[in-house]
Amino acid sequence: MPEMHVQFVNLVSGSHLQVGEGLLSCTPSVQTSQTFALFGRRIMLIDTPGFDDTTKSDTEVLKMIASSLADA
Repeated sequence: MPEMHVQFVNLVSGSHLQVGEGLLSCTPSVQTSQTFALFGRRIMLIDTPGFDDTTKSDTEVLKMIASSLADA
């Protein structure tokens, strides 16, 4: 997730997800924000490694996302 998107997630949710700098990937695994209320509903945002990750193949990233969603 681009740097400013993670900063936004941290701001609205009160989370402390890692924010990367530059072009190197910094999200090693699927991470979830703290839940927060929005219009009377509980919201949780999800940060995932991106496709074209500098350390993982697209297949590995997709498997991580699928596994995390299946566990949820």
